[in-house]
Amino acid sequence: MMTDPAVKAEVLARLKNVRGHIAGIERMMNEDQPCPDLLVQIAAVRSSIDKIGFFLLESNAINCLCESSPELLTNKPKVEQIVKQLLTFVKK
Repeated sequence: MMTDPAVKAEVLARLKNVRGHIAGIERMMNEDQPCPDLLVQIAAVRSSIDKIGFFLLESNAINCLCESSPELLTNKPKVEQIVKQLLTFVKK
């Protein structure tokens, strides 16, 4: 369960944007838009979903590390930096 209200609000806002984007793709399908245009929009949705996943992973990793080890909490900026570096490295 997500405990940080700011993280929850951010994820919900991003998901709302994705929902709107998908509705736009559905509209494009109904309007018989060209396949390349649809694929570009689908790629954009996929990218948005990936960003939401990385955002959640980053937030969860930082919170779990800091909660599990009180001494890390005093160095939270350093923990945040390391987690961000790891995620940057593993992104496609």
